[in-house]
Amino acid sequence: MLKISKVNQRKRCSSMLSKELSEKYKTRSLGVISGDSVIIMRGNFRGVEGKVSKVNYKKNFINIDGVTVEKANGDTVFVPIPPSKVKITKFNLDDKRRQDILDRRMSITIPKINLEKKLKKKKRKI
Repeated sequence: MLKISKVNQRKRCSSMLSKELSEKYKTRSLGVISGDSVIIMRGNFRGVEGKVSKVNYKKNFINIDGVTVEKANGDTVFVPIPPSKVKITKFNLDDKRRQDILDRRMSITIPKINLEKKLKKKKRKI
């Protein structure tokens, strides 16, 4: 059986952010926690939007409200969805550590590279 540390299990349970959130927080992806609003991008439930009710870090699946299947005996069960197949549309910011992560990522500035100068240098070498 594959043994993965808890830290790496949490890193694997990350999803991409919606365009508005990625522009606002200047990051592409973030770990999913319960209470986040997500939209499913792949699979049979494509386009369904709901809140994350449970995150299973060990099996790398999330349960989303409204994504259920009825079993033969009449019970309804959640369909496990991989977090890589969803997009986060709204955060649950109740966790103080998560707010700190977002603040830290917003403060990082990436220097812009002037591509025209690089292209001119490459043309001279040829």
